Amino acid sequence: VVVDGSVERVVARLFALADPLPGARPRIRDLTDSITPDACAGDFAQAMMDLGATICTPRSPRCLLCPLAARCAARATGTPEMFPVKAPKKARPVRYGTFFWAEHGGKVLLTRRPDKGLLGGMRAFPTGVWAESPPAPADAPLAADWTLRNATIRHVFTHFELVAALATATIGSHIDVADGEWWPVADLDSAGLPTVFAKAVKAIGRSE
Repeated sequence: VVVDGSVERVVARLFALADPLPGARPRIRDLTDSITPDACAGDFAQAMMDLGATICTPRSPRCLLCPLAARCAARATGTPEMFPVKAPKKARPVRYGTFFWAEHGGKVLLTRRPDKGLLGGMRAFPTGVWAESPPAPADAPLAADWTLRNATIRHVFTHFELVAALATATIGSHIDVADGEWWPVADLDSAGLPTVFAKAVKAIGRSE
């Protein structure tokens, strides 16, 4: 039995299989096996793959040209493009945090993300813990008179969405921070900030 994406689609439509992918794959394989002839099985498999690639396409299947149209259960439903059924995507979890903009003498404090983990080794603004529920704990990188700006940074990563508040402070004197460096605000474009932190730079400009 040969089951690639095209064959999977043809068989799911042929039987109007209501089970969603990917859980339906064992059932699709069984159904494919049930219609695969003993003679010339390779030719049959190639024909099914060609059918899926040229006629039984993911969108706008050309049912009037299909040699299996008369026995296709999905075509009988009137909505063959709805098959194979796909499981609904799970909503991305949301995490909450705080970005800290500490400025002194035209420079802003940047830190390095840990080598391992998300955005590993990249320059970034100091952040609090990214928690699973608001309000997120705000671990400021240094003692200062922090102001919470009326700005929210939202960014979608592969596995979650981050919602971050933005806190700013002007520092009266230079303070050394572990793994930190003071970067010229006017030259932030050259800092190589990840997109999520570049959004914070834009938010600062809008909220000033």
